[in-house]
Amino acid sequence: MWNSLKAFALVFGGCCSNVITFETLMSNETGSINNLITFCQFLFVTCQGLPEFLDVHQPFPYFKPLKTPLHVYVITVVLFYISSTTNNNVFKYNISIPIHIVFRCFGTVITMFTCWLLNGRKYTKIQILSTLFLTIGAIIASLFKDADFRYQDLKLQAWKIGSDQSVDLTFIFGICILVLSSFTSSLLSAYNERTYQKYGKHWKENIFYSHFLSLPLFLFSRKQLIHEYRVMRKSERILCLNFGGKILVPREETLLLFNVLTQYFCVKGVNILASKTNALTLSITLLVRKFISLLLSVRLFDNNLSYTGYIGVYLVFFGAFIYSLGSIHPRQNDKGAIKKSK
Repeated sequence: MWNSLKAFALVFGGCCSNVITFETLMSNETGSINNLITFCQFLFVTCQGLPEFLDVHQPFPYFKPLKTPLHVYVITVVLFYISSTTNNNVFKYNISIPIHIVFRCFGTVITMFTCWLLNGRKYTKIQILSTLFLTIGAIIASLFKDADFRYQDLKLQAWKIGSDQSVDLTFIFGICILVLSSFTSSLLSAYNERTYQKYGKHWKENIFYSHFLSLPLFLFSRKQLIHEYRVMRKSERILCLNFGGKILVPREETLLLFNVLTQYFCVKGVNILASKTNALTLSITLLVRKFISLLLSVRLFDNNLSYTGYIGVYLVFFGAFIYSLGSIHPRQNDKGAIKKSK
């Protein structure tokens, strides 16, 4: 019970804080350092877990024996790397944060379908209904975050689609990347669920090797990493911290540090939760977390949320509530069946 509460605290605390620092970095003049952010996140998680998985008591240090086969982590690394890099780089292709949230919300439906297809998991009608509420609510809240729904706007969009306006190929490419990111993320959740069932819930080992084995892949984008580092170093913004006295530190580097730290807490919480629950429950939790981040963004960055947007938010939390009920009843039925069999 305590581990589950700890996982929820890390997910909602770490992930929400991470989104805030990421949006702050994106809003600055260094908004093109997405690859650098991802690389620093992977490097920090690897360095933090290295002492636990490296045996230094021998004349020559070596890695401790794996509890899960290496080929499993190779597949995990490929899916994890594709999901992380595409998710962080999609903003280069005219994709706004609301549109990003909309497509990531489809991850819940994709996760349900993937777990049904690969793991043979069955879902109740209540769980399926709750997923629909969550997805519809997420779309409404994201699309109508700034303005309420109007039928005139819908007709205007239909007219634009039917007109001879040029197609934004950059935006279309960004949408394709979002679809790929959502699919690989859902596939990773389903694959991790199967891995934990077959080899045990070694979530610490999963965190370390999924990040450690991904580091060599960044060699393919080394030139871009160097360029983004130079862009960040050119920023002359200063942040004033009060720790017994005023301390002046580089703003972008400090934000990057907080982003890396909060990402570590977020990843840790997600992996603990993945080892304690199934992939769909994890997807639902992350979806609710995204909307808490959305509300925090509205509050902290002085953004407005329309009445239509609030309806979408209420649908999200209502769907999460229904899902929790749908997850409880099957367990009670299983217990009743066990008692009858006795």
